[in-house]
Amino acid sequence: MIQRHFTDIASIYDRMNQLLSLGLDRYWRRDALLLVPACRPRRIIDLATGTGDLAFLLAKRFTEANVLGIDLTPAMLEIARSRNTCPRVMFMEADAQTFRTRLDCSDASVDLVTCAFGFRNFHDRMAALKECAHTLRPNGWLLVLEFFRPKNRMLGALTDLWIQTMVHWFAPGYRSTYAYLRESIRKTCSEEKFIQDAEACGLTFADRRFFPPACTALLFSRETDRLAER
Repeated sequence: MIQRHFTDIASIYDRMNQLLSLGLDRYWRRDALLLVPACRPRRIIDLATGTGDLAFLLAKRFTEANVLGIDLTPAMLEIARSRNTCPRVMFMEADAQTFRTRLDCSDASVDLVTCAFGFRNFHDRMAALKECAHTLRPNGWLLVLEFFRPKNRMLGALTDLWIQTMVHWFAPGYRSTYAYLRESIRKTCSEEKFIQDAEACGLTFADRRFFPPACTALLFSRETDRLAER
């Protein structure tokens, strides 16, 4: 079902992201990368890469890294590939909850895993977190950018109303699909719950940053001794 929804909106995805965020989404992605400590990653995986916005930023920021963007939706990946001008960036169809098998990716082989606005759409969040934990090398990083459930109910209601209004005016033919996306934001977990789940999978919370009005970046590290206990 999720794949069908994103296939439906692939052609308008980037334009609607800019409208819904008032153009802030590009800055959220860019500034979220500042949370990652100074390092020289060689292998990066971007989960739920969509049309590749974060993957391209990663390649620009980490000039020695090979970036692999994975996504379940071929229509999104087709757009990402058409935009790609960097030989260090590749895209592949894969499920974030089982990508190690699909990519023949060994444990402790990736320096950085990222995911922007994808975790709330994963059927099994814990499975995806475990994949990240096992894939990351010791002292590797997981960076998550997401609309977590706001503590302020009024903010949540305003976010929902904003999405509904913008879709009504600018994408009336896609109301059912964006109704699903609104529902995914409404039902997503809190930051605290996400951190708790990540730590249960062997990851260690390292840092966070809030981007008004409703977006948060969370950074985790992978520590060998904690993962060994799982």
